[in-house]
Amino acid sequence: MLPHQQRKKYKTVNSFALKQTLKKMNRLIYYLLLILPLYLMTACNDSDNSRQAAVKQSNGNGEENTGISFQYSKEEAGRIIEQWVDSTELKTDLPKINEEGVAEDIFTFYSKRNFIPAWNASTASRLVKITQNIDQEGLNPASYPIDTIQTLMQQAQQENSAETGAKLDILLSATYLKLADVIATGKVKPGNFYKSWHIKPEAPDTLYTHLQEAVDNGDVNASLDYFRPRFDQYEKLQQYIETYTEIAKNGGWPKIDGTGELQPGDSSQRVETIRQRLHLSGDLTSGPAEWTNPAVYDSSLVSAVNNFQLRMGLEVQPAITSEVIEAMNVPAETRLKQIALNLDRIRWFSSGDMPPTYVLVNLPEYKLQVVEDGEKIKTMKVVVGKQMNSTPIFSDKIQYAVFSPYWNVPNSIATDEIWPKARNNPGYLSQRHYEVLDGWGSDAKIINPSEIDWDNLRNYRIRQKPGPWNSLGRVKFMFPNDYAIYLHDTPADHLFDEYTRAFSHGCIRVEEPAWLADWLFPQYNRQEVRSKMNNTNRDVVSLEQDVPVYILYLTSFVDDNGNINFREDLYELDKRLTPQFDVI
Repeated sequence: MLPHQQRKKYKTVNSFALKQTLKKMNRLIYYLLLILPLYLMTACNDSDNSRQAAVKQSNGNGEENTGISFQYSKEEAGRIIEQWVDSTELKTDLPKINEEGVAEDIFTFYSKRNFIPAWNASTASRLVKITQNIDQEGLNPASYPIDTIQTLMQQAQQENSAETGAKLDILLSATYLKLADVIATGKVKPGNFYKSWHIKPEAPDTLYTHLQEAVDNGDVNASLDYFRPRFDQYEKLQQYIETYTEIAKNGGWPKIDGTGELQPGDSSQRVETIRQRLHLSGDLTSGPAEWTNPAVYDSSLVSAVNNFQLRMGLEVQPAITSEVIEAMNVPAETRLKQIALNLDRIRWFSSGDMPPTYVLVNLPEYKLQVVEDGEKIKTMKVVVGKQMNSTPIFSDKIQYAVFSPYWNVPNSIATDEIWPKARNNPGYLSQRHYEVLDGWGSDAKIINPSEIDWDNLRNYRIRQKPGPWNSLGRVKFMFPNDYAIYLHDTPADHLFDEYTRAFSHGCIRVEEPAWLADWLFPQYNRQEVRSKMNNTNRDVVSLEQDVPVYILYLTSFVDDNGNINFREDLYELDKRLTPQFDVI
């Protein structure tokens, strides 16, 4: 039983949860349709008789009365495909086809169907249309050989050329496979760009089986939809691709020149430019016809500025600071690329369905979300790693919590921050409730600070006693990992008042640890949880069921009000990826 299930008696139906349930049902039906034709397929041999039979069967599958058909002989084209297709490379001069991994899938696909061409005119047209509109998912249609495919399709409808048919069929299959792989695992692969990104996209197995199902049923879109992420932000961000594409194609928004802070009541040409800028981005809902004094910084513009500040994660205030102007001057095309690359990041971690219940931390947003049965039930602030101590991106499962924890000080912090102060101040360690142990093993003994050998400090371990002074606060939530990262309380709760909260050495400090403990441990009442947190005796408690946790890096996302948000590139991870995403 999940931790949330013991205390809930009633629950309203959440629209997103219902939508996800329907998607799961559709995917189940799709999967059954995928398996059935494979189960019914029999092994093909290389004889001309079997190829003729396969051609006859192929000509009857997935055809529609569209008035368009290919004129070439599938039997003759099949012989050419067999000559061109190899398990390691495609022996053809077709463009954009010899992608890594594609040749092997194509060989398997065609060998299982005795090298008979797979595509008819109507199914090919569907794939072309999907690829032409792939910019709606933040991908560039120019990355795919649409022009070549359309030229070959036109020739195949007019000429009886088996070679044209073979080229067209292979190119369509390669395009499907490449498209499916990109939708499932991303346009770029994180391992090529980041050392701190430890969520690896899972490449779908046997892509050729999905290709077979797509051409058999003629429903290419349903087949590709199987690979799309089931994370709600994917669909929400897609909706803004069209908006920002239109803004960028129309020249974007005006640049705001000049320096100096603007206050309500100020009047200048800069104010009028800001008004136009915020109208284009939707922050100012009124139009030019309603602006009586467009150069005056009035109350309606203050509201628009506040909305913009909120969407950018900036301090919400009447003043238009240089920081606000800088954010306003980011071009629409740059924002479009930012949305596109964050869609790709979602593909990296969200292959298939998300679990119904999980904890998610978005590092650039400095927020933690708790999702229960597909519904977001809690959002709280977090403090994350500084740029030089960046919090890694990964996923795991929360397994247990430590109430009233000790803090075992990492060697780097002890060396750089604690030992120098302790050496100059004999009372420093005791004043801050530190203990010194003679080793890192479970049998290590506490020693008197007066016995420290200052020339061999690496042999010692410093730990801080449990209590309100402890740097980990009163509880830490553990998901054992290779990076020594966890969620924890903090005595420095004043840091949650800051708008940018990158202050830690890598671990994640949570604003409401008591709430999180209540949610994770429903077997205890609030008083019992508070008692464990306020005790001075360390207490380790396991969860009744592990809860997935995702540590992510999304610099654009859609908030609960449906507004697109952008955040500062905290660890400069966008900077490396932006050139890869030319959507328009």
